[in-house]
Amino acid sequence: MLDDVISDAGITRPVLSATPAPRQRIEGVAPLAETRHGSSNEHDRTSRQVLLGRIAALLGVPLLPAVEAGEVRDRPVFLVPGDTIEAPVSGGIAPIPPGRILGGVVPAMFVGTKAITHGLVHPDAACPPEWSPLMAELTSDCVLRGYTAFTREDAVEAGRRLLVHGPARLKDVCGKAGLGQAVVRDEGELLAALALEDPASLARCGLVLEQDLLDVVTYSVGSAELRGERISYWGQQNLTRDHQGREVYGGSDLFVVRGDLDTLLNRDLPPALARAVEVTGTFDRAARQAYPDAVLTRRNYDVIEGLDVHGQRHVGVLEQSWRIGGASGAEIAAFEAFRQEPDTETVRCSTVEIYDRVVPPAGATVYYLGDDPVVGPMTKFAMRLG
Repeated sequence: MLDDVISDAGITRPVLSATPAPRQRIEGVAPLAETRHGSSNEHDRTSRQVLLGRIAALLGVPLLPAVEAGEVRDRPVFLVPGDTIEAPVSGGIAPIPPGRILGGVVPAMFVGTKAITHGLVHPDAACPPEWSPLMAELTSDCVLRGYTAFTREDAVEAGRRLLVHGPARLKDVCGKAGLGQAVVRDEGELLAALALEDPASLARCGLVLEQDLLDVVTYSVGSAELRGERISYWGQQNLTRDHQGREVYGGSDLFVVRGDLDTLLNRDLPPALARAVEVTGTFDRAARQAYPDAVLTRRNYDVIEGLDVHGQRHVGVLEQSWRIGGASGAEIAAFEAFRQEPDTETVRCSTVEIYDRVVPPAGATVYYLGDDPVVGPMTKFAMRLG
């Protein structure tokens, strides 16, 4: 069989083994010592700690303190990093087989962001050395019209091309919960928005520009693997308003099955949802082909359905999340349900985020209930619905 391993340099390489390797004993569940999440909000930190505890209980092992990258080499821990791990800077993490991580390892930071959703504005456009043009070739029919740019000049050209077809949306590739986005309707608005972009940040991370849709529905389609057990799901994201009146992520309602993404295609689904599952599978396979060094055990995709300014309906993948995220509480609730009920093949689970203090329903797992010093009052919980 073909196993993915990570070399001492942090780069995954396929290794052919004659027989399946036995599942390695793990000492416990641990987060990776925080880097980018070091300044995250209180509700995020608390939610991750609750999630880690649920995973440890599922695996029947202790919850351990955060580990440094260099410790992983000598300690068989199950890692749950707060972000997708960038292999070149994850020195000491080698090897990480899929059975020892819930999340993702990628060969460059931009690979774990929405930057890979679109191709460049022209073949010679500026891009990181790890950029794979194969991704755009394989996903042309499963994403919206759009481009990724790493310079202001390329972003201007991309925006002009899109504006011919209607309003364009500019997206910070590292933005979360729907933040870091702006819609432009003419060249003046485009140039004004791009004038705010830092050239150094643009060169390192990139900027996504894509067609803006109306009357939208956002689906969550994904799969997770936990020590050899796999679940997959489709669902719908819910929106809410934060304390600044912005429309942001408010939770996910998931329909979960045992097995990998291909299992979903065997279900009798409404046409739009079937298309959402289909484009997700295409995008997921393309990412693995374009970036074969990636190790991905938590794969969540946002898929949009909506109308363009001409009334034409589109369904396409917006972005991927190869790290624990907003829907992870529902994923773990599904793992728990399947563990408790071996004969059950499908469950419905949900996560909820409310920008207020409320009493969660009976039976819910509370991830946060309090006053975040930065965000304000907030309640987050997950539960099985049926």
